[in-house]
Amino acid sequence: MTDPIKLIVHEEPVKRVTLTPGKGRRPSVAVVYATREGDLEVLDGGKPMRWSDQMLTRYRTRYEVDISDHHLSLEFKDSTPLPTQSDVYHFHATVSVSFRVTEPAETIRRNVTDAVPLVHGHLLGICRPITRQYSIEEAEEAEASIHARFRRDTLIQGGITLYAVEVRLSLDEAGRKYLQDIEHARRDDKVKAAQHDTNVNDVGRKHHIEQLQQAGDHVLQARERLAMGDRPLDVQGMIQLHLQRHPNDTEGAMKLLLDFEQKQLEYQEQRDDRWQSILATMAANGMAQPADVAPLLDAAVRHLEGSAGVVRAESTVQRPEEPAPKPPAAIGWRDRPAAPPGPASGPANLAPVYLILDESADARPWADSLTDAAQDLFAAVAARPDVSAALRLSVVGFAERVAVRVPISRVAADPAVPPLLHRQTADHGALFQWLLDHVPAEYTALRAEHTSVRPPLLILLSAGAAAGDWADSRQRLDRALRRSDVIAFGLGGAVETIARFASEADLAFVPDVGISDETAVKQFGEFLERHVLACGEAARLGSEAPPPAPPRGFRPA
Repeated sequence: MTDPIKLIVHEEPVKRVTLTPGKGRRPSVAVVYATREGDLEVLDGGKPMRWSDQMLTRYRTRYEVDISDHHLSLEFKDSTPLPTQSDVYHFHATVSVSFRVTEPAETIRRNVTDAVPLVHGHLLGICRPITRQYSIEEAEEAEASIHARFRRDTLIQGGITLYAVEVRLSLDEAGRKYLQDIEHARRDDKVKAAQHDTNVNDVGRKHHIEQLQQAGDHVLQARERLAMGDRPLDVQGMIQLHLQRHPNDTEGAMKLLLDFEQKQLEYQEQRDDRWQSILATMAANGMAQPADVAPLLDAAVRHLEGSAGVVRAESTVQRPEEPAPKPPAAIGWRDRPAAPPGPASGPANLAPVYLILDESADARPWADSLTDAAQDLFAAVAARPDVSAALRLSVVGFAERVAVRVPISRVAADPAVPPLLHRQTADHGALFQWLLDHVPAEYTALRAEHTSVRPPLLILLSAGAAAGDWADSRQRLDRALRRSDVIAFGLGGAVETIARFASEADLAFVPDVGISDETAVKQFGEFLERHVLACGEAARLGSEAPPPAPPRGFRPA
């Protein structure tokens, strides 16, 4: 619990008649006088009255107010935490504040006996609306906003001036666990992406071993066919094959033969019983004339005795003539199963995407963050092989000249994106001339690779004002690519001119008011992953590509 800070250090009546000199004051104390009517007055910057002035004074009470510097440390947590965006989580805050009394008469008028509650309540009332504008991941930005709010001296109730405020924000337990879970999931995803190549290689090695085993089996089968002399695979052939594979299993082969003969006998008996039942039913129901029964019985007896393979007798029973079904052909060694269906077709379309990033001196503060955004994009695409098959990505850096960091190609299973470099002033004229010289030609080459290639998508981030003779090559690029989209993001000095680089007015974006450029770069990386994967999925399925929605933290230029 914070100790109270007493500002009114002394109070006494003013003596009108005295033989002693007036009472002095310390340098850290201001004297305030009050009349009988309650009016307050500070004489000559807080000095006390002289002895001679007290003789006829109209003042009745003398107050001494502490005007020295005070330093206070406060904590906003537990019952008074600072809310985050949507009030789901909370910040814990440690606030160091320095203050002094600059209007001692106001201190007496408000009867400020303890400065701590006034300072605490004022800081809490200012900080809560500020932190509510920021999400749990933006503690640094929230701190910066609070410091900006108190960058000048602030006069509060009771004549107190706050002249130095330092705030340190941390997360409550629920917020820390939330961010830890997100970081764990992100790291787990990166580990799985790194393990993807190993898993793919394991599957390839397994398939190779299976192919070798299958080839060995084929060799053995070819030898068996040679030994069998290409005879049909009937029962006797199968038993012979069994003995060929297991020459010491004569008992097993004989058992197979006896089982087959037993099944044949059972089937023959069942067929004979059905035939006898048919004849008995025909005779009982008058379906056959007596003259016809004798030949039928004779044929049946001869059939049962095995003297005739087929019963042939004429009868008055009328039935349609049907061809006898042909027995199934024996399976020969040279027969081959039907070929399996071919592999599934590839993506419906190819979608070329160019990521064009500023490497000039204007973009130096965000070079590492932009490199991370590009690498995270390639990792996200590599984790989706079905989508990466439909995408062709390229990373282009520009400053005084253009440098291709990743040529237009399919994303590898283990992509490598080199870091962006720090170079000189940007030349947008050289950039758009390079795009005009290379993008249409690479688009033509991709059309030779796939029957359907979508217009290239260009995503440009610039951090400096437009430089160089770029307008003509920019217009010619639009005519060469026709239906292509150029999405432009502007940071720093590019905010005023970025709209002129985009292919449509609603495809140019700048950071929202109050959003730092570093935060904007992170949210630019989130937009890249979301929009490029959506374009790749649409190309894979042959559906319409989604329009680019304004990313979080940006607004239309």
